[in-house]
Amino acid sequence: MTRLLLLLSGIVLWAPTAAPAATVLFCPFDSLEGWSVRALGPTRAAIVETSPGGPRCAQLAARAGTVMLSRELPLREVRGSRIELSCLVESHEVVPGPQVPHAARLHLAVATPAGVAHYSARLPGSSEWHREGFTADVPQDASRVVLNLGLEACSGRVRFRQLLVRSDRRGVYSLDLSQVANGGHEQLGIGAFPEGTVEWEGIPFRILDAAGNDGRDCLRLKGIGHEDWPAHTGSPIPVGRVATAVYVLDAALDGREKSETPCALWTAQFAGGPSSGLSVFEGRQIGAIGRTEDLDEWHVAWRGKDSGGGPVTFGVTKWALYSDAPVVSLSCKAYHGAAPVVLAVTVVEEPPEPEPEGGIQEFDEFGEPIGGNE
Repeated sequence: MTRLLLLLSGIVLWAPTAAPAATVLFCPFDSLEGWSVRALGPTRAAIVETSPGGPRCAQLAARAGTVMLSRELPLREVRGSRIELSCLVESHEVVPGPQVPHAARLHLAVATPAGVAHYSARLPGSSEWHREGFTADVPQDASRVVLNLGLEACSGRVRFRQLLVRSDRRGVYSLDLSQVANGGHEQLGIGAFPEGTVEWEGIPFRILDAAGNDGRDCLRLKGIGHEDWPAHTGSPIPVGRVATAVYVLDAALDGREKSETPCALWTAQFAGGPSSGLSVFEGRQIGAIGRTEDLDEWHVAWRGKDSGGGPVTFGVTKWALYSDAPVVSLSCKAYHGAAPVVLAVTVVEEPPEPEPEGGIQEFDEFGEPIGGNE
């Protein structure tokens, strides 16, 4: 049988630019944007609620027909890497067609000069929500990598949500703050301000161009002396990928040497509902604009001078995350203290840890490996 190898004209990414990253694609299936639909015979494809008031998902149904959602994966992010695909799926009375491949399935087609390699996970019968997936090796000379989800020449219903495709690379991704930036640096009264991209220990921070963003190039929140500034981000900052750490280029306006309460609270919203938070304390996770020395959890990344020769500085706050679930969005709100000023946010995703060879190594009470060489 001829396999479906469908062309998608236009991949929707979460932000304008992205470095080769461990998260290749995250799709919660709130809509079918970015997917093409191929249907043969009596079929249906729609976005529905998993339960009344519950999260949405893609629902495909067929009666002796074929209905597939398809999209191409970006070659520059998958060539020469091993990718891992996983998705929450639910099937209902899926009856296979007359040939073995005919079924509900997750399917990946990798085209190279040597031919097309196929990877798939089949979803027969009926099942409750569970995670399905597989791994695939994409050669460096791959010309197309196409992902298909659906029912192929069979009958039944299948649902998909929380699709995640990851590679075995390290990902560094600068977030787009244009929608949450709420002020221009002139409002800060500091006399100097970074432009373009600031880099700290290999982590890039992309500073907004105020001229191209209605004069807004920073996120500033209310604090001591600035009670009229916004209390929180106007909308969530979209992320849409797994992240092992969040790096924030920031500083506190008129910040104090130490505070007993945080000046800001960050929240990371994960796919599926849970969240994680970071409390930002002056003198610990954030330093004052103009501070020239590092703190334990804040490191100076940019230095400038005002018209009087005084120092102007911004530093990096690192926030480690401990979840394999994709981060849907970030948000921040002021608490009690100096006014926090955020210039840029970059998320980093370390590749999945490889499985240890030969099982798990055990150690004795002296820290020596058990069963090692004498």
